[in-house]
Amino acid sequence: MSTYVIKSIVLMLFCCCTLHLPAQNLVPNPSFEDVNICTEYVAPCAPSAWVAVAPEVIKMKYLCNGTALQGQHHVSLLLEGRDNPDSRVYIQTRLLCPMEKGTTYRVRMYINTDNYPLRAAIRFDTAFIFTENAGCLSVPASLELNENDQQKKLWRLNHPWYILEKNYVATQRTTHIIIGNFKAPQKKEGYALYSNAQLFIDSISITPLEETAALCKEADSIHRFLYAEHHRHTIPDTYATPPGKQILHQLKGDCDTVILKDDLFSQDHTTINKNYNKQIEDVLKDYHNSSKNRIQLIGYSWQAASEEYNKIISYDKAKALASYLVYNQGYSFEDFDIRGMGKTQPRYDTANGDNNRIEMILCHPKDTVIKPKIIPKPDTLIIPDILFRFNSSELNTALYGALDSLIRKIPRDGSVQLQVTGYTDSEGDDNYNYTLSLKRAKAVASYMEQSGLGNDIRQITGAGETLPVADNRTPAGRKKNRRVEIIIFHSAD
Repeated sequence: MSTYVIKSIVLMLFCCCTLHLPAQNLVPNPSFEDVNICTEYVAPCAPSAWVAVAPEVIKMKYLCNGTALQGQHHVSLLLEGRDNPDSRVYIQTRLLCPMEKGTTYRVRMYINTDNYPLRAAIRFDTAFIFTENAGCLSVPASLELNENDQQKKLWRLNHPWYILEKNYVATQRTTHIIIGNFKAPQKKEGYALYSNAQLFIDSISITPLEETAALCKEADSIHRFLYAEHHRHTIPDTYATPPGKQILHQLKGDCDTVILKDDLFSQDHTTINKNYNKQIEDVLKDYHNSSKNRIQLIGYSWQAASEEYNKIISYDKAKALASYLVYNQGYSFEDFDIRGMGKTQPRYDTANGDNNRIEMILCHPKDTVIKPKIIPKPDTLIIPDILFRFNSSELNTALYGALDSLIRKIPRDGSVQLQVTGYTDSEGDDNYNYTLSLKRAKAVASYMEQSGLGNDIRQITGAGETLPVADNRTPAGRKKNRRVEIIIFHSAD
């Protein structure tokens, strides 16, 4: 056994012994190990149960690499850019059981930061908070963990991790937590002083000080509900006000976008639903002042029918809105760019009809053109069995050149998310096959990290002998089934 493997085992045992989370932890997916496949990108794009406060502006950034203190994943609350000192990244989830007023809880968090003094804040609330911008939240934090609460400092591949812990007496019955930097930026001589701009979180636990035998009876159903939510980068309809869709965001080039759903028209199709009137008026009020800029009406349809049918229906819906504005509001068909995109670009869960919509987009700059995002299909790279030593997870050093030629096909511009999965043939014990497949996936992922792709890896899994691509009854088929797949999910951004 190599020295590296021995050290890895020792470190894993150390982490298991020192970083064990109590069984009564109220936080779901506390170390972000379970990965959500979001419907917006059809890719592993966020930890299960967790969502951003401003999902349409800042994506939740989570990392899968060797620097994590516990498991494979950790979350980054790093500012996307420093041009706006008031920008913030917040993450949130619902607790498995409520925090009861007057009860004392032990709150523990593992953080990694380049900034000192240490600071990580939590707000306990009774609902999710969603915003349309990435500004500092105006609501205060309920609890702040700082350097005075430091319990340990540990190192993982030369990265310092701090374990912060504090007791907290709940002031009310709360069900949700929001984590981030609630401290407003301080300015000196016109320049903002960045306070704790970089923060990585590996795990969080909230445990009753008086430990009980088990979680509340609702914990399992809440866990299933949170894991079943698969949209992570849009504000859910439930939290949009008024009941119709509001202007969701300002796109690049100062473009206003309104999302109009199937209840846009009254039942007789003679009037616009009052919930949408103000939204449409706000977008169109300045249109005639920049009449050279055409209004984009882009339809989307998610019917249980062919792609061609959905494309026709989506175009007809967009044209129906244009016709209404022409015959009732004095517009001309020349004012509109009408398109039908059919069953593409989901914004919400694809299991229901929420993706039926018309997007009305008006860009104020005269030279701005917004093209609908097209999400490329994922690519798959196959790492064959020959690149490993026989019946081993160790890569064959003599064939590094072949492995390099495959990995060079992966973009290095941060536009992709990667999933690495190992597979075996059907020979041997199921448990052995699973372990070998996972070890091979980790070996490939480790090699990819050394090649500068560590921050793009979102999931590392082993699938054993499941999902064969060839007949396991033949030597040639078994050889094809022994593989590692690198799935490349391309971003639409």
